[in-house]
Amino acid sequence: MANDPGPRRITGPLRTWYDLHEALAHEARALADLAPALVPGDSEALDAFDTRLGRFRTELRHHSEVEDVVMFPAVVAAGGRVPDRFVDDHRAEQLAVYALGCAVLGARADGDASAFAAIAPAAGDLRDSLVEHLDAEDAEILSQVPDRFDADAQGALLRRIIASTPADPHLQPWIAAALSPDHLEARLRNLATTLSPAALVGVLTQIHAGVDAATWDVVVTRAPDLAGLVPT
Repeated sequence: MANDPGPRRITGPLRTWYDLHEALAHEARALADLAPALVPGDSEALDAFDTRLGRFRTELRHHSEVEDVVMFPAVVAAGGRVPDRFVDDHRAEQLAVYALGCAVLGARADGDASAFAAIAPAAGDLRDSLVEHLDAEDAEILSQVPDRFDADAQGALLRRIIASTPADPHLQPWIAAALSPDHLEARLRNLATTLSPAALVGVLTQIHAGVDAATWDVVVTRAPDLAGLVPT
């Protein structure tokens, strides 16, 4: 239908899930864009690609684990429905990341053009499957949240998720660097209304320490009141 508004979107604290999805999709696309340019003899580019893949691998795994163990069961407990295929997708995505990692290792081990050429298809497969999966989650699972969790319940679930996951000083800078200026400001404003003052300062401090000057300048320009909370 031409006037179909599309899936309902979260407006409470759990809208931070869109930030995570955007960051994951951004990085999957970036890896797929970079892969075709990798060639024998350019070890610096391969090292940079491998480092970026490593960070992506960690964040994707943590995100999927949180969804399978905390987020999805909470939706079901609140009367929602999570089709089994979403958990299956998470496992398939880990295999796709593994396949890409193997392709990178193969390029290091063999060093010839055919080994390097295997990286791009693996990166493209990962991008395509992950972006499709994230879009489906937005449409079929996150769209259930507004009817089943009020703002207080969303905040409580978000705090539970944060408290139950291992400390990761790289996560907040990683997300911040992947977001548009508008989306980054919206994310920070959302966190400011959800986290305790101490937790908020911790997040902002991690972002300040982990992003480049251009990204931090966005924070200073768009949210000077929040940037000013970072200890100097």
